[in-house]
Amino acid sequence: MVSAGSVVPWHKLGAIMPDKALTAIIAAEAAKLQWEVKGEPIFDLDAKQIPEQKLLRRSDNREVLSIVPEGWNPVQNLQLLEIAEALAQAPGEGDFQPVIETAGSLKGGRIVWALVQTGNRQFAGSQHKQYLLLSNGHYLGRGVRGTLTDTRVVCNNTLSAAENASASLFTNHYGNVEARIEAAIDALGWATAATKSTFAIYEALAIKPCSKDVAASIYTELLHKKPKQVENEDDDEITSSEKQKVEEMLALFASGAGNEGKTMFDMVNGATDWVDHFKEYRNSSEMDERRFLDVAIGGNGASLKKRDVKLALAYGS
Repeated sequence: MVSAGSVVPWHKLGAIMPDKALTAIIAAEAAKLQWEVKGEPIFDLDAKQIPEQKLLRRSDNREVLSIVPEGWNPVQNLQLLEIAEALAQAPGEGDFQPVIETAGSLKGGRIVWALVQTGNRQFAGSQHKQYLLLSNGHYLGRGVRGTLTDTRVVCNNTLSAAENASASLFTNHYGNVEARIEAAIDALGWATAATKSTFAIYEALAIKPCSKDVAASIYTELLHKKPKQVENEDDDEITSSEKQKVEEMLALFASGAGNEGKTMFDMVNGATDWVDHFKEYRNSSEMDERRFLDVAIGGNGASLKKRDVKLALAYGS
């Protein structure tokens, strides 16, 4: 991955480009994304071609990315970065000019992303940076996605756009993919509307009182995995591991960076702080940073944050 600015990227992975704006070409070179996805025929053990499927390989190292149906069309890395560059060249709100902040790949190139900072504002006593995360998968079932998020600077927590905001863009790899993406870019007015909707929700949560007991109930509901068939109430008790995680979230709710343990917004940030900085993504003594990055971009960590906001809205009426 590559990051613009003077700070080493996420958890010391990747390259930095100090004081240099990232363009599609610069990002592709620095993040080692200059390779293309090539489709090749597949043959069975009798050397007969399987017509309905094809193999996807990287052009640089010949690594196999996946097997997909014949009608599946790749979106090349440079195409995704060019979308990000087009967004960065668009006028922002007020005096802010959007910028490509990071770009990179995961899982041997199977997922490629670019992060565009689209805004910067003060809210709930702290600074928030707004982002549009573009990602693409070189495998079946993962199309081009655009997801809105923002980072609370004081604690570096990432907040996904609220559940009921129109905050997702998606196009699959069938048909004329370029036309689909072009149409999606033309329709990116949803991004501004969804961001405003999300911040309106956060502002409401920031003035809604939340006690420690209510926060504990929400965190318990968020984490507790109920058995499929519960014969009695004892079988549905929260586990010791879940209790420990609830306590960790409650501590962040009360005194995490920027939190005072008073509002629903503090409750939301207690959960996001735990997901981003305290949740374990490892089975060994060393954190697997790539696993963390993968989860943060679109895995169960992101879904847990969205569920937390949804619960906050339900409890807060």
